[in-house]
Parts: sequence; structure tokens; C-alpha cells
Amino acid sequence: MSGLVPIIEPMSESRWAGESPAAFGLLGDVEGAPVNDLLAEMVHATAGQSFLEWQRYRIAAELDSQLVGEEVLTDYRMIDSTALCAARIATVLSISQVAAEGLLARAVALRDRLPQVLLCLRDGKVAPQHIRTIVSRTDLITDETIAAMVDAEIAECLRRRGSWSPNRLRDMVDRTVYTHDPDAVRERRQVAKDARAFWTDNDADGMGTVGASMTAENTLLLAQRVHAAADHVCKNDPRTTAARRSDALVALTTGIPWECLCGDPDCTAAQGWDATPTGPGTSVVVHVVADTTAHLKHGGKPGFMPGHGVVSAEHVRDLVKRPDTIIRPLPTTAPAAQPADPYRPSAALQRFLWIRDHYCVWPGCNQPAIRCEADHVTEYDHTNPERGGQTTPEDMNSKCPFHHGVKTFSEFLDDQTIDDHGRPEVTITTPEGVTVDGPAHTGFDLHPQLDHIEFTAPPNGPPPSTPEPPTRRRPRLEDKHVRRRTERERNRCAREQDDTTDPPPF
Repeated sequence: MSGLVPIIEPMSESRWAGESPAAFGLLGDVEGAPVNDLLAEMVHATAGQSFLEWQRYRIAAELDSQLVGEEVLTDYRMIDSTALCAARIATVLSISQVAAEGLLARAVALRDRLPQVLLCLRDGKVAPQHIRTIVSRTDLITDETIAAMVDAEIAECLRRRGSWSPNRLRDMVDRTVYTHDPDAVRERRQVAKDARAFWTDNDADGMGTVGASMTAENTLLLAQRVHAAADHVCKNDPRTTAARRSDALVALTTGIPWECLCGDPDCTAAQGWDATPTGPGTSVVVHVVADTTAHLKHGGKPGFMPGHGVVSAEHVRDLVKRPDTIIRPLPTTAPAAQPADPYRPSAALQRFLWIRDHYCVWPGCNQPAIRCEADHVTEYDHTNPERGGQTTPEDMNSKCPFHHGVKTFSEFLDDQTIDDHGRPEVTITTPEGVTVDGPAHTGFDLHPQLDHIEFTAPPNGPPPSTPEPPTRRRPRLEDKHVRRRTERERNRCAREQDDTTDPPPF
């Protein structure tokens, strides 16, 4: 062969580093720039990441076109043309062969099955990390016509006005697939159910890991019991939340007493919780929202399981058959507030909010709405409730405790309007005036009949007390210093104990 051999530049000689940020339409000097300009630059730079990832997928797909032939369909060799193509990518990017083969597979899927989604990546309408979710959760679609419909619908949703969190995007993709190709979902779910398992692994320092795969509803049932037990301690319990949950799982599975470890002999925080299967505190509930068509023997619309996400109509039918399942139809009319308290939403309105919102409405938040707080968007008028901020679906939405506190005790603003179809449109405005759209995917996408539910006006009543902002036991920096001091002291004690301990006779 003749000609010049191209040299791949090392990372230290990147072409990017040799250019001014202004050459790419970026701020050249960020020091002292206004807050809103910096936030806009963050958005612009993130869209640039999507554009560059689009380019990487285009290049990978072209490498596949040039280097991978049809013989790969009948080639039984481990090192086939696909493996060698991925090996080239892995070598020049210094990534693993598995990572390179994954990148190549996604590139081919985007080129052949999801070309509209690929354009959304180019246009900054979807983040690079979400592409894995979209590709993997549409992987079982083999019919080209169905694949084109799913691709078009997902792309249309991605181009909606509004923000996405990882869970909302996952739910949107699942809803689309479950609607257009239930057979693919049924096959995937059956394979997953048959592969459920339990395992243990040995870790270092005398620790071990326990794992299990099970159906979504059983996962939620187990998690709720573990979380409930872990919460039955006082604020002086020295364990982290994660450590308490680990200990709670042991108590639940072995029947040992559950105790608070604060050291106070008079502490009663753990009383009332019995870890035995028939003891008090063991009752847990998993909610599932489903259209009545899901009960049909074949077909039907998918449902939603708070804490998990979208489930297929077949999954809903399996849940209906469980002996412990209770079906409660949603009423078409319901009270909006508690009879004696116009500020406090009724149980029916709270249930409606988590069905409608699915998650905290703050952009990017994944906290399930069933664990969120019902917030008055327009502040409740304590003097004259009829004048504004009433307890109604139009003025209320779901916010996790953190974002509820941000809205209540800072200069962040939120707003909510209801369109002609009953769908809420949420916006969040930063203290400097940057407005960000709220969720692009809500319960209305699964259950558009929600707008048929009517709520009665809240009654007049006494105004609530003014909430106090949440506080810490110590300032954030002091808390960090305390943790460091504790860790150092523990290390010193461990060293001193090692120095005073006689060595073993071997």
C-alpha cells in the first residue's frame, strides 16, 4: 500500500483544547459573567454534548457500513467483523471491547430503527445518557412498520415543550412500546420473570452482599417494609439511613427484635414495630393505576405503578388475579379539601395529584409523587381563601420535600396553568428570572380521562399555621468537619487497638 498513514492525535494534543471556546459559540471568559448568562451557557454546552454524541453515533454507524458485511449473520466466530470493527473503536478511544460493542450496537439501532430519535439527539432534545434507555427498551421491536411508528412517537414526545427526568423518559418509552407492540413486551416480561433469582456475594472486611430479582410489585412490597422498619428509630440513632435499612432487612427475614441504637434505655421509638410476618406494622400497600380496558383478556392500555413506572396491560391483569388485590374505581366527583380545613387537600385530591403528576413536578426530579407533598402553587391566602390559592387540582401539584422547601423558603417561583384538555403546564423560574418548563410527560399521557373527574369547592375554615423553614442540626460545613473528626478518631482507635493486641501464633 502507498500513501500517507493517518496519525491519531493523542488526547493531550486535542484539537478542542487548541481553540478558543468562542470558536464553538461558547463564552470565552466566564469569570464574572451574569448568573443567567452562565446558566444559558450550561444549557448550550449540554446541547453541544448531544450534538457531539450524535456525530459519534454517525461515525460508528458508517464504520459498521464499511467494515461489517452480511456475512456476520452466519458467522459463528467470536472474532467476527463486528468484533473487529468494535476493536478499532475500543483501541482509538481507550475503552473496553464491551463498551465499544455497545456503542456500535446503539449506533446501528439509531440508524436503522430510530432515525428520528437520532435527529432529536443532534438537535439537543435528548441527553446522551438517555439514548441507552431508548435503545434498550425498544430493542425487541422487529416489525419495521411498528418500529417506524414507535420512533416517530418517541421523537414527537422528545420535541414537546417541557423537561424530562430519567424516569419520565423511561415511562414515556415504555408507554409507547406497550401501546404499539404488546407482544414484544409480553415476551420480554416472561423471560425476565423466568430468570428471577436470589444470590449472595462475599465482600472484603467481613461483609457480604445479598441480591434478588423479582416482580416489580414484590420489590415494592419488600422495600416498603424495610423502609418502614428503618424509620422506627429516634433522631439520635447513629446509623445512616442505608445502614438502618440493611439492619431492618435482617430483622424482617430472621425475626430478631428491631431496636433503636441511640443508647437511651428509655427510648420508645422502635416500639410498635414487630418484624415478624404477622406483627403490627407489617401491612404495606402497592398502588397500581389502570384503565378499565386493561382488564380485557387481550389488549388494553398499560398501567402505572408508583415507585416503579409503566407496566403492561398483561402485568395489570396478573395483578388483578392476586388474592390480595383490592380494586377501587376512581369516583367522577370528589371533595377537594378536608371538610373542616380548606387548606388541607382531601384524600381523593391527594390521590388524584399523584396519579396525574407521577413524580415531583420540578424539572429533572425522579421522586415518585406518591411520596411527595401536595403544594399550593399560588400561595394559600390565609386571610381570604376565596381570593386565591385555593385547594383545587388547578392550583395544586406534587413536590418532593426538598423542592417544596426550595419553592416556599427561597426566591424560586413556580406557576401552573391547565390547558383545554385538563393537562397541567408547569413552569419554574429561578431567582434571576430564568424560566424552565415543567414535565413533558405526566399521567395524562397514560390516562387522558383524568379530566372527567370533578372536585367540589373547598369549604371555608380557619387558616393554617405558617410553616417554618427546615433546619439542620449543624451547618453543612460543620457537619462535614464532625464527620471527618469522627472518622479520624475511629481510625486512631483502630490503630491503637492493633498496637496493643498480641499477634496471633501463626
